[in-house]
Amino acid sequence: WVLVQVNDDLSKSKLRLEECPTPTPRSGQVLIKVAATPINPSDYGIWQRSRPVTEPETIGNEGSGVVLTSGGGLYANSCVGSNVGFTCNVKGSNAYAEYVVVDALRGVYCLPDNVTLKDAASHFVNPYTAYGFLDTVRSRHVITKTSKIPGFVHTAACSQLGKMLVKLCAKEKITLINVVRREEQAETLRQLGAKYIVVTKGDTWEAELKVLIKEHGIQFAFDAVAGEMTGKILNLLPKKGTIFVYGRLSNQGCSEIQPLDLIYMQKKLEGFFLGSWATKGGMFAASRRLKAATAVVHSGLVKGGWAESEFEDCTLENMFEQFGDLLQNGFTGRKLRIVMNDVE
Repeated sequence: WVLVQVNDDLSKSKLRLEECPTPTPRSGQVLIKVAATPINPSDYGIWQRSRPVTEPETIGNEGSGVVLTSGGGLYANSCVGSNVGFTCNVKGSNAYAEYVVVDALRGVYCLPDNVTLKDAASHFVNPYTAYGFLDTVRSRHVITKTSKIPGFVHTAACSQLGKMLVKLCAKEKITLINVVRREEQAETLRQLGAKYIVVTKGDTWEAELKVLIKEHGIQFAFDAVAGEMTGKILNLLPKKGTIFVYGRLSNQGCSEIQPLDLIYMQKKLEGFFLGSWATKGGMFAASRRLKAATAVVHSGLVKGGWAESEFEDCTLENMFEQFGDLLQNGFTGRKLRIVMNDVE
């Protein structure tokens, strides 16, 4: 699949299925036969970003597959024949295709035997983001009399990422306060074991959230919504609290931010980007961080694990047609996974 035209209205974005030669890996790269790949919000967000498309762009950021050949290099050679999760990092070679070339050291993760290729389709973006949230909170949490256990607020909490966080935070003993729009979303999270949920439909949600933040000594929030939500939650955080914005589901800029929160209360507004978290501190620090994250993620990818995703499967050929159905009828609880025809 290639992106031909972007549009703020996703229904008017244009994609095209094209035939192209099988790519050839260079030194340090591997050729992967793609088994499965997800359609993440970070993928289709690119389809509506306001910018010109001067020539067709390959799309798809992650997936799973089998390494067929290597272009040379110690690690690349060692991956041949392995089942892997991968992230796309070579220009012009992306996941919504039968074959993809990936820089092995930066984007190939050999899978354990108990994780299937289909289960590893969403191997990286959501699970490593969940781990990154916890790592960030733990590293910056300040122990006080009222805040001995790290915790945070999470908006749009009934997303696939939000469901992973419910299970991972319970496993890691991190306090999580989930913010959702509707009661049915709250019920879904309760069935997963979520303890603290605030539903924003109504006039009392800010007061409810304020009580929970104070009761549990919450110092951080991660916001996928932006718009008015960012400033409202920042206002509820304690002195020196921080809100991390990692999405813009509202399609609006961050608003309702009070200058006095930033000046006198010393609160902070920051962005969270998975790529920046993964690479911060230089090569050696990043390597240690990713090694620790990979161990936790791989243990959670198995059936019933914390990193398991729920999918609606489609083929490479009918992907955009099924995406249109989600666009029309809603994404909540629904996520597409492209599964290649020869994958069981």
